[in-house]
Amino acid sequence: MNILCWIMIILFSCNIFACSCPPPPVEDIGTELAYMHILNTGWEDAIILESEGRYALVDAGEPGRGPYIVNYLQRLAGSDKVHLDFVIATHSHIDHIGGFPYVINHPDITIGRAYLKREANRNPDGTYGGRRYQEFLAACESNGIPVVLDGLDALELSFGHMAITLLNGRPLAGGSTNPESLCQLVEVGGLKALLAADMVSEANERYVYQQIGGMVDLLKVGHHGLSDSTGTCFARNLRPAVVIYTNGSSWAVESHDVTLGEAKGLSGYYALKAVGAIQYVTTDNGGILAVFGEHGIEYRAIQEFSRRGDTLDFELRGDISLRPITEPNTLINRLLNWLLQPC
Repeated sequence: MNILCWIMIILFSCNIFACSCPPPPVEDIGTELAYMHILNTGWEDAIILESEGRYALVDAGEPGRGPYIVNYLQRLAGSDKVHLDFVIATHSHIDHIGGFPYVINHPDITIGRAYLKREANRNPDGTYGGRRYQEFLAACESNGIPVVLDGLDALELSFGHMAITLLNGRPLAGGSTNPESLCQLVEVGGLKALLAADMVSEANERYVYQQIGGMVDLLKVGHHGLSDSTGTCFARNLRPAVVIYTNGSSWAVESHDVTLGEAKGLSGYYALKAVGAIQYVTTDNGGILAVFGEHGIEYRAIQEFSRRGDTLDFELRGDISLRPITEPNTLINRLLNWLLQPC
């Protein structure tokens, strides 16, 4: 028996690469109930939730993304005036919270409420949190937006056809770090999606899974798919049918396979591949739209908005096809890919 056969026997006998194949595509999802717009902002997060003509925003990318998000919201709503029921800042790193001041201060955007975990680190001047944290709070205060900083763990929000539960919301053990970033479980009927923000570490993944208590249909991969996210146990417990990475170069070059470039460890990819997940990256187009219907979720590419000159207006461009990501074409990756072929 050759060595390759022994490798296969060991792997499968240990059940390391057990395959749970995703269900076949739903031909007719029925009445469309809600939408999740996972925007192409490169190595950043900006996600718009939509249901029954209502809108909410989870993260807002870096400071330069504010105009893009506002323009997208206005095009989506078909009006310059847009109301957001709420905004959620998952943690105070610049690639998640930086674009919020522009959005919050925009004269055509109104916001009902904001959610952000309270920072634990005291600064020399007596304030808490870093510069971006303070900018977020200041923008909310100047616009009369109430901010919820405490009691976020398992907090439930009702939003159109969406039921949203905040996860990993227990008080911070330290500063606003990636492991402690606020996650969201979004449910539409019997469909579930987990937005994992930048959550990393086995302990936090275990805590979030315990809060969910079962599998999900869609996973927005934590920390942009870097090597410190999506452990094997987390992937095996959640068993998502589809996963989406928010990473890669944005608005510049075609970056379909940046997901598996040098900046990302392959472990998360293969952990998710092993459970049969179909994997997409936002940076092929303007992002990915998940359409929640009565009978399933349909995934569509968002046509990209590109900046027109030096103005704050954007125009549509780019391909609108959606395709799964592929791993680098190396011998070891070809071997693993062969071992992990879907059922």
